[in-house]
Amino acid sequence: MSTSEPVEDRRVISGEAVVDFSHLTSPEELAAIGRIEEVGTVIVPQSLAAAYARIPTSEVGATVFVPDGANVRIHTGSLTVSGDGLGAADDVLVVIGMLVITSQVTGEVPQRITVVGLVLAPRGSEAVLGRVLGGGSGSVSYYRHTDGQDFKVLSGQVKLSGAMLANPAGEPGDILIAAGQVIVTGPVTEVGFAQVIVAGQLIAPEASRDLLEPRIQITGQSAWYRSGDPRIILEDMRVGPDFFRLLDHPVSLVLLGDMTVEQGVSEDMVREKIADIILLGTITAPPGLVAVFQVLTTENFGEILAADGPGS
Repeated sequence: MSTSEPVEDRRVISGEAVVDFSHLTSPEELAAIGRIEEVGTVIVPQSLAAAYARIPTSEVGATVFVPDGANVRIHTGSLTVSGDGLGAADDVLVVIGMLVITSQVTGEVPQRITVVGLVLAPRGSEAVLGRVLGGGSGSVSYYRHTDGQDFKVLSGQVKLSGAMLANPAGEPGDILIAAGQVIVTGPVTEVGFAQVIVAGQLIAPEASRDLLEPRIQITGQSAWYRSGDPRIILEDMRVGPDFFRLLDHPVSLVLLGDMTVEQGVSEDMVREKIADIILLGTITAPPGLVAVFQVLTTENFGEILAADGPGS
């Protein structure tokens, strides 16, 4: 609760990843909070649910209610544990990210496990985990466990080559887990993982789709680009006639940032050099070019806008 300012003698909590109220015991303690905004996850004792509901909130990603007086353990990011390392019976485990369990769940487990994100556990653990998982959001997946199995966990904006997906230094039973925006940057000739789990957005070559889809489990969105040469744009950029003139062959544009198209670019230039577009950001183009960008955008998770005038 580090970012705060007074509002009518009460505090505003803003811009926090996690706000933990689990240690509070009375409604009066929550009454000191005037507003909660732009917070990833709020953790609240069950007995204070009504008092929390009276606090104005905006842009709160998730609210997790926990038993009063519990030993609450909070982990942000990816947590990889064995099946006998989840915690004691009086614990409450809250994971904001991914929980990866690498072996059969045995022995004691926390009285409650709440995950805001992805849970991955071995088959055969369904009965044990099913009674303690609750109050979270995301998905739960069960995998086939084998001895010597390795887990590779990636997060954020991830670029994967075809060689990496072949897993040359690993074993066929290994599992690849990626959370965020995952971009496969070239052709895939072999998938050397038993399973590839993506939580977020997957962008990969259309030519490798038949090979990838049987091994991939996606919680989110997938898009497939057509050309063999993707041009991945992570930042905002402006492009003019020279950009298209200097491209010596058609490319697929993968736009995670925003692109502004300047005056002087023609429809012929765009059609000649852009095979297709996967759009996660915003394209702002002269009005006469909006339609061509709409046609070339095969997957649109963003916006295509008309510029207001020559200076746009």
